[in-house]
Amino acid sequence: MILVASLGDAMLFTFSIQRDNMSNSFFARQPSTGEILEMIDGYSVWMEIDLDAIGFNLRTVRDLTGADVVPCLKKGAYAHGLPATVAYLLTQGVQKFLVAKMLEARQIRGACLDCGIINMEPIFTKKQCAEVLDNDVTQVAYHKKTGLMLSEAAEKKSKTAKIWVKVDTGLGRVGVDYEQAAELIEYLSSLQGIEIDGVFSTLLEDEKDTIQIVRFNELREKVFNRRIRIPTWSMASSHGIFFRPDAHFDAVRPGLMLFGLYPTPESRKTGVELKQAMCLKSRLEHVKWVEKGTPLTYGASFVAPRRIKVGTMHMGYSDGYPRQLSRRGLVKVEEKIRPIIGGISINHSLVDLTGTNAEIGSVVEAISREGKNSAHNLCDIAGIEPYQLMVWTNPLIPRVYYRDGLIVAVDDPQLY
Repeated sequence: MILVASLGDAMLFTFSIQRDNMSNSFFARQPSTGEILEMIDGYSVWMEIDLDAIGFNLRTVRDLTGADVVPCLKKGAYAHGLPATVAYLLTQGVQKFLVAKMLEARQIRGACLDCGIINMEPIFTKKQCAEVLDNDVTQVAYHKKTGLMLSEAAEKKSKTAKIWVKVDTGLGRVGVDYEQAAELIEYLSSLQGIEIDGVFSTLLEDEKDTIQIVRFNELREKVFNRRIRIPTWSMASSHGIFFRPDAHFDAVRPGLMLFGLYPTPESRKTGVELKQAMCLKSRLEHVKWVEKGTPLTYGASFVAPRRIKVGTMHMGYSDGYPRQLSRRGLVKVEEKIRPIIGGISINHSLVDLTGTNAEIGSVVEAISREGKNSAHNLCDIAGIEPYQLMVWTNPLIPRVYYRDGLIVAVDDPQLY
């Protein structure tokens, strides 16, 4: 028997069960394990996602902040695949998600996932306003014109348009200036068919964060004094979760860290444990022995120093494997770390297989979850940020999802 303390708790519990069923139906609609394994046998490059690692990182965020978690799932959940990530996080009690593009909102709704979606992409037309309402999307707004357009569309459809107001407290990209924000919020809240569900801002992630937080708090007080009640105030994304507990407010917006990647080198030194969720695998398409002095790849960028065994992976920088890892990258073959040799091409990379039994069709782990070729270590070698590594990843790469060590889903463009 499950007991609830109040009618409100009962309603929330029922709501959670409904959303959990929706997300579980996503996994129920997946191909069978055998079918997915057969698909993997034909992949030349693919990603594997450990959903339990994402769950571990979610719990870490909750323990650090005590706030609601509204994941920011840019670029297809930082290349981890949007629908499956949302479906899994719904089973973990997450209810709202931020997306950078309306296309991503369409993907979530197309997967029949019932959740809150907050769209950060600007809208300019009546048609876009109608789409926001028809898909039950919360729209980010920071202009009177956007609010007025949504109000008119909402009245026409007899619906309510939800808004998150973006406030510029000092970053200088977008948002209503903090000094004019209270006036805009009051105006938007007075419009027919408009509901302000949240107010948020973004930190500079330096010493000026302190004054930004002061400005945000002053805005909260101004809005409260105008008798406007807004359920969610949010400021901290991944960096703020690590370093600015005074910016956690009602909700935090983790992005990269939810997938086990630290946003900055400093955050890796905090002692906060995260688990990398993804690994990138490729399959050898060609294996040969070459003699000493043999030139390999464009411009003979590698010349064999001795007789070596060379493998070609059908994986290059078009797949998101950084070109900066040319002649420096490390991969795992038969649990052995082997070097990338020569330049990384658009669709090909070469690896020194000497000392292995690898053959055509053998699997190479290009990015591992831990060890010398983990995402962070490869970023250090390449001189890039984890953000770059993930957003450069090709969205057409198939993704295979695991939970409790078992395959539960696949995201393969060939299925669509």
